[in-house]
Amino acid sequence: MDEIKNVDNLLDAIGRVLIRCFVMGVALMLVWLGFLVLAGDFAYKVHSRFIEVSREQFNCIQYAALAITKGCIFLYFLLPYIAIRLVLSKK
Repeated sequence: MDEIKNVDNLLDAIGRVLIRCFVMGVALMLVWLGFLVLAGDFAYKVHSRFIEVSREQFNCIQYAALAITKGCIFLYFLLPYIAIRLVLSKK
């Protein structure tokens, strides 16, 4: 019975870590998006000094990267958290 309790405690700890990672990932995305909305011209000027890129390409790259980041955050943090919570609720 102790082993089951230890596994439950471990799963609970992993779940808490995953939900914190999810929240931090969403916060990072919001800061990133806010920076692009509020200081998009500045970000474009900084990046265009290093590589030759049009404004449309820059926007496309940024929003595609945001979409990929969002997908990864949901796939790697939220879905495992939900799965762990479902397993713990069944017991």
